Amino acid sequence: MKKKVLIAAGGTGGHLFPAQQLAEMLQEDSHILFVGHKIGTTPFFEKEKIPFAEIAAHPLKKGFLIALWRGFWQSFQLIRQFSPDVVVGFGSYHAFPVLLAAAVLRKKLVLFEANSLLGKVNRFFRPVASHIAFQFPLTMKKGVLVPWLPWETETRRLRPEEAKERFGLGPGQKVILVFGGSQGASFLNEAAPPAIAKLKETFQAIHLAGPTDVEHVREAYEKLKIRAVVKPFEKEMAQAYAAADLALCRSGAGTVAELIRYELPALLIPYPYASENHQRKNGEYLRDTLGGARLLDQAMADPDRLAEELNILIIEREEKKLRLQRAFAEDRPRIHLAEIVRKMFLE
Repeated sequence: MKKKVLIAAGGTGGHLFPAQQLAEMLQEDSHILFVGHKIGTTPFFEKEKIPFAEIAAHPLKKGFLIALWRGFWQSFQLIRQFSPDVVVGFGSYHAFPVLLAAAVLRKKLVLFEANSLLGKVNRFFRPVASHIAFQFPLTMKKGVLVPWLPWETETRRLRPEEAKERFGLGPGQKVILVFGGSQGASFLNEAAPPAIAKLKETFQAIHLAGPTDVEHVREAYEKLKIRAVVKPFEKEMAQAYAAADLALCRSGAGTVAELIRYELPALLIPYPYASENHQRKNGEYLRDTLGGARLLDQAMADPDRLAEELNILIIEREEKKLRLQRAFAEDRPRIHLAEIVRKMFLE
C-alpha cells in the first residue's frame, strides 16, 4: 500500500525545484500532495504533474496574523483529509501555515535546508522535526547530510562543443554563463554586458535574464557586438553549465550546489537583501572553504571592477575547476532525502 507524503513548499525556484525533485523520486511508492502559498501561479511549479492545494500565507509584516490564521485552518483541514504519513518542509513563509498545522496534528516532520545556515522557518520548527536534511556541512542535532543539488535523474549531459551548438553559439570561443537565479537579477542584467565587453579575452554569453528584461539585455549585447543567447530561463541547466567556461551569478543555495556539481568556476555577486545575508555566507563557503569561486559585493561591482575580477578568474580558472572536482568527488557520509522520508514510513 502506497504511503502518503505532503510536501510544504512555495515561493521561488530555490524552494520548489528540490521539492519537485523529491516528489519525482517518491512518486513510484507514494501518494504526493503539494501544499503552499500561490504555487499554482508560479512558473517554477509543474502543476500538471503533481497534485497540489493552495493556502494563504504572508511575510512577517502587516497582514501576517490574518493570513496565518486562514492558512493554518486551510492546512489543518487538508492534513486531516489527506492524512499524510510524513510532512516534508522546504522553508519560506509560503509553507509556514502548513508546517504549523502539521506540528499541531503531531505529524512526522522532515525539514530540508538548502542554505549554509538554517532559515527562520526551519529554525522555528526544528524542535518538533524528526530530521533536518542539509547540503552544506552544518553541525546540528537531528541533522543529516544529503547530496548536492540537483537530485533529479539527468538526461545525457552534452560535451562542451555540443552544448555550445545547442545554444547556437560558435565553436572554439569561450562562454560565460550569466544568471541571477530562477527570477533573474536586474543588477546583473545591467552590469554584465559592459563588463564582458571589457574582458581581455573575447567571450560569448548565455544570459538568463528573467521574465521581464530579455529584450533590453539582448539589445545591450547587440550594441556591444557580443555574441549572446539571452533567455528568460533555462530548464535544462545542465546543458548551460556544459557550454560554459565561467559563470557570473548570484549565490543562492541551488546555484552554489550546481556550480560544485558541474565544476564551473564563478564570480559570485550575492543578492545584498537576502534574509540574514545567507547568499553571502553561501558564497563564502564556495570561495573560502572549497576555493572554487571569487566573490564581490554588489556595492563594489561596477562594470570595470566586474571585468577586473573576471579577468583574474580567467587566469585562476583551471585551479578553481580542479578544486571543485575534488569537492564534488569528496567521499562524505550522506543519505538522500528520499531515503530519509522512506525510513520515516517505518518509524
